[in-house]
Amino acid sequence: MMTAENILTDCQRKAPFVSRISSLIVCSAFQFPLKYFIFSQVRYWHQNCATRNVTKGVCMSKKKVMLIYNPNAGGLHKTIDTIHRLEEALKQEGIEIGREQIIPTTCRGDATRLAALAVQQQVDFLIVCGGDGTINEAAQALIGTKTALAVLPSGTANVLAKEMNLSRQPKALAQLIANGRLREISVGQASKPDSSWQRYFLLMAGIGLDAMIIETVNPAQKKQWGIGSYVLAGLKTLLDWPIKPFYLQFNNRKCEATFAIVANAANYAAWFKIAPQSQMNNTNLDVCIFNSRSRLIYLGYAFLSLFGAHTISPDVIYEPITELIANDSNHIPVQLDGELVGHLPMRFTCIPQALRIVA
Repeated sequence: MMTAENILTDCQRKAPFVSRISSLIVCSAFQFPLKYFIFSQVRYWHQNCATRNVTKGVCMSKKKVMLIYNPNAGGLHKTIDTIHRLEEALKQEGIEIGREQIIPTTCRGDATRLAALAVQQQVDFLIVCGGDGTINEAAQALIGTKTALAVLPSGTANVLAKEMNLSRQPKALAQLIANGRLREISVGQASKPDSSWQRYFLLMAGIGLDAMIIETVNPAQKKQWGIGSYVLAGLKTLLDWPIKPFYLQFNNRKCEATFAIVANAANYAAWFKIAPQSQMNNTNLDVCIFNSRSRLIYLGYAFLSLFGAHTISPDVIYEPITELIANDSNHIPVQLDGELVGHLPMRFTCIPQALRIVA
């Protein structure tokens, strides 16, 4: 038997306009209570909202968004223009972001503080406009939380953007946010053996040579020359490098090294691929170990790593790992995602599916 509820449901399924007209007719014909009609309309609009631009059943227009940016990454004028275009693109998608929610970083570590504030305020999307260093800082407070990281790439060499194929166009990012397009990625964790210090990395940890290069880079030259400043610092460091060994423990073995990369991503700085098999959704890290004492051989490794071909060398160790411990007595420096963080000894592990990122 055809009931009022069956007719009402059938009408709602066919078309929104027909649904509303039919509801009035059906309720009148069957003398349905007014409260049922109101309830049916509320339920219809709720379901309609849930099938469109939503994440976890909330309309995208109600999403809370905060934006932080590094005014020194990519030039202030260019950054401000990009942010204005992103504001407009978000507005077109029905997402408002207030001026008080657009905040510049003012010093080192500020992105971590602001990201923690976003988590405290239950922000759904934290947009970071900056380079890998600013992104790494923000991620420290977002890992393991419900606040998703959205990246608008800028900076000298945004390796994360290259790794995840992130667009530099504000409109593309706004559309991803509106559609709730999220990926969960694993991250690496570096810590002291006595647990007195720890920090996450999204891309890589470098032990030895590349950390020394970062120490050598002149900030003024970096701002003026970009990637070229790293090339210059690399050549200078390679010539002056006091090649000293350190020791690694992983996969039930121990080996000596003069340079090592613990990778969570295939892409490295500039055009290099140090860990070609690494993927950010893996539940492990990859380690690439070099143990040469020859500067000439290292130049050869640099050339081969442009194609990810250095791993075929019998003198290079490349393996997946879940944990690695690095020790030394020579005060070997360590960098995480392109930022110098300290010296050995350190322990490196993988934290699976720890960060939600718009992609």
